[in-house]
Amino acid sequence: MIGSHPGGMALTRRLFALGEITPPGRVLDLGAGGGESVRYLREQGYAAVGIDLLYGVGSSELFWGDMRSLPVSDGSFDICMAECSVSTCGDGTSALREAFRVLRPGGSLLLSDIFFGKEDAPALSMPYPLEFSCWERVWRETGFTLRKWLDETPVWREFYLESLWNGNADAACLDFFREAGKARCGYFLAWLGKGGDHGTI
Repeated sequence: MIGSHPGGMALTRRLFALGEITPPGRVLDLGAGGGESVRYLREQGYAAVGIDLLYGVGSSELFWGDMRSLPVSDGSFDICMAECSVSTCGDGTSALREAFRVLRPGGSLLLSDIFFGKEDAPALSMPYPLEFSCWERVWRETGFTLRKWLDETPVWREFYLESLWNGNADAACLDFFREAGKARCGYFLAWLGKGGDHGTI
């Protein structure tokens, strides 16, 4: 199995390597699902917690909540991460603004998510068609600086094929996969900063 998000834990490790981030640190996983990444990060020495609308269980590690309106104080975390959740949360701009708010000055946002290669692509939870340029625009509008990013489109293709092979895709997912293919769907990792020096891409 690849896991609950494209690339599974292997891609989570690559995401933290991209951000040049090592423990310890206070991490908030936005859209944490069942908490797989949170548990892995805690094993690595991070003070990690996750928030999710569907899977939050009210424990000390994973709690119910909306990434578009986080129930935490300003500057509470060193790192926010979102693995394939911002594009599907209903309002990606609000989610990114909230991530910016709860990060300390100099904190990092680690993202993995989809983008499309056509101008008439779906917007999903974003205000513009979800090309990579849309992500760049919204990052700027919400105050983030893009430090580094990687194109991980082969991981998305593998996730798609394995979902079909294992029968993990319901009718809605199949419809999305079909439309995503038409729009030349890709997948990226990104490291963004709150303040500080501008990095390189």
